Amino acid sequence: MSWVDELVSMVFKSRDREFYIVASGLTTSGPAHMGTIMELLIPYTISKAIRLHGRKAHFIFVADTMDSLDSIPAQLSNFKELKDFIGRPLCMVMDPYGCHSSYGYHFLDEIVDMTKKLNIEFDEILTADVLYREGWYDDYARLYYSVLNDVKEVLERTSLRKLPNDWKGVVKPICGKCRRNDLTTVLAFEDDTIKYRCEFCGYEGAMNIESHEWKLLWRLDWPSRQDFLGVDIEGGGVDHFTKGGSWDTAQAVHKLIFNKEPPIGFKFGFVLIEGKKMSKSKGIGALSEIMRILHPAVIKYFLLKHDLEENRNLRLDPKYILSLYDEYKSVGDGRYQNLKQLKAWEFSGGIKWRTSFSELLVYYQIYRDWGLIKELIKDEETVDDLVPYVEELIRAGMIPEDYDIQLKPTPPPPNMRELISEFANLITEFMSDVEIHNTVYEVARRRGVDPSELFKSIYITLLGKPRGPRLGKFIKILGVRRFKEIVNDVLSKI
Repeated sequence: MSWVDELVSMVFKSRDREFYIVASGLTTSGPAHMGTIMELLIPYTISKAIRLHGRKAHFIFVADTMDSLDSIPAQLSNFKELKDFIGRPLCMVMDPYGCHSSYGYHFLDEIVDMTKKLNIEFDEILTADVLYREGWYDDYARLYYSVLNDVKEVLERTSLRKLPNDWKGVVKPICGKCRRNDLTTVLAFEDDTIKYRCEFCGYEGAMNIESHEWKLLWRLDWPSRQDFLGVDIEGGGVDHFTKGGSWDTAQAVHKLIFNKEPPIGFKFGFVLIEGKKMSKSKGIGALSEIMRILHPAVIKYFLLKHDLEENRNLRLDPKYILSLYDEYKSVGDGRYQNLKQLKAWEFSGGIKWRTSFSELLVYYQIYRDWGLIKELIKDEETVDDLVPYVEELIRAGMIPEDYDIQLKPTPPPPNMRELISEFANLITEFMSDVEIHNTVYEVARRRGVDPSELFKSIYITLLGKPRGPRLGKFIKILGVRRFKEIVNDVLSKI
């Protein structure tokens, strides 16, 4: 059973109903990366699985636009003016590109655009600044202050840290002078009035709770939002679910402050690039770059095929990229019996490519004409779907050595020339690639030669190097007639 089947089965047993609200939230603090997509792909897949089981699901994405800008992502380091906005809510930070009302909304739009390309669909998109402005959090702030000692006890116990004796930090006010909310301290709360001091600029002021110039502490924001949205299922990265993590706090708030059952939680592993954790601030794993070389379906397949809590490590070396494409096609062709892989393929879109990515890579390097290639393979749909990714891999120089095809007819070793000629005479255009490939073995064994030496010699004859794509497939793509012409031309000049 795959992780999604196990999770949905557990949800149905825990809460047997016909309608479920699935939620996810993330901070729009910079360019999206693969970890960003995990935050949305996993709950979307869960909502999709619920529907496939004949029940209803409503998937809500909440953009945390009230979080403060804590650092400038590496990709935006040229925008020096952003330093002046450190500590301010993302919805109040300038858009460095000048096309949106704020930084937070610029990167929200980027996420939405990316999810459209990945066919991740939301039933509802909400932004934190609007939710605060509409007053959804007001009564929660009042409730927390009315039972401040209980809230403090819950926070200390679940976060494994001691708070100051005079702690009143249920909310983070937005400073009336410098507009930061990362370094403000609540001094008092009485009759809906919040008195505060900004540790950054020294300003002291007061605001009414209905001014909405504040944000709940994250560990209180999360359960509050879940409560007023009626969330049934929500997850997060394993860091939220470790002992002392924010999920422990959320559960305790639901049970002890709201006197309600918390949503069903789930945790998922990190996405790594070459063994390193994705990072907006360091610019590791920018999704826009990865999506230029990996088809959306392959990205989703890669993220979904692992166990839920397992880390996913994406390697960007050419061989690994090619193997992902070929694995995806193999699963679609029914050549893999692993249920996890099959489920991942189905939830990724279940695309069936008649021609493999590696074959198209070879075709294009030989012919450089997609119109001609479509005529040769009679598979227009696959070509149209994969063209951008084939061309990008070539442009970026991300071609495995074996698939870097440049015809460089070269004389083979003297002791192999007669065998190559015999091989060329035996194969025909009516043979399959497997039959052509096996003919190498037949000729070599009949002559008492190691087949690997004959393979190397044929590659040298064609490419000037001892390795290349799988030979039978390569000759079929090149054309048996053209292969014979090259061999005859090379051998006749010796």
